Amino acid sequence: MRRLAILALLLPGLARAACPSVPPAAAAPDEALPSARPGGTLSLLVVGSASTAAPGGYPEALAAALRAARPGLRLRLDLRGGRGEDAAQGLARLRQALSGARYDEVVWQLGTVDAVLGARPEDFAETVDAGIAAARAHGAAVVLIDPQFSRFLRANVDLDPYVSVLEAAALEPGVVLFPRLAVTTHWAEADGLDPGHAPAAAVASVARRVQVCVGRALARFLLAAPGG
Repeated sequence: MRRLAILALLLPGLARAACPSVPPAAAAPDEALPSARPGGTLSLLVVGSASTAAPGGYPEALAAALRAARPGLRLRLDLRGGRGEDAAQGLARLRQALSGARYDEVVWQLGTVDAVLGARPEDFAETVDAGIAAARAHGAAVVLIDPQFSRFLRANVDLDPYVSVLEAAALEPGVVLFPRLAVTTHWAEADGLDPGHAPAAAVASVARRVQVCVGRALARFLLAAPGG
């Protein structure tokens, strides 16, 4: 009971706490991206699996941070995805969305489900290339997001081949990679922001804070791009 009482006092402060800093690689992309200027317009298509589609995922914090940084910004944020969806399913959603609307940027979070399912990295790479080609054909820049740090994944799944595919794809013109794995690994190891090491009563709160901080970091990353 005493432990729960202490946690009850700590959790509100946790929710309000500032987010940790990010590694230099996640500070800004090298590629120019469509501008998010005060009073301007920006349309984002965000495609992914659980952390993209679930309530409380990083897109909510991303939108809030963009609007706070660019007063009067007319932001359109369309979310497409679902828990357990792999890159091929994301590609289908991406193509469907692009067929009906125009977007300035496609934000594509992928890699985790494919790694868990043991998809061939070669097939994953072909899917990523197809999604980039589809976005380019519709005049959209592409922001790839790699997997999120998880102690369970690190112990049981080899993420490296899939991250390597995304890193290679980000060398193409008009494509950038937000290194979420490096960011959340840094937070877990240097700042203790890790649901896997949180007390049971605090796991949900810490996981939510990770999503908020990812969304804010992604917003800063996009805004720091040349022309952002």
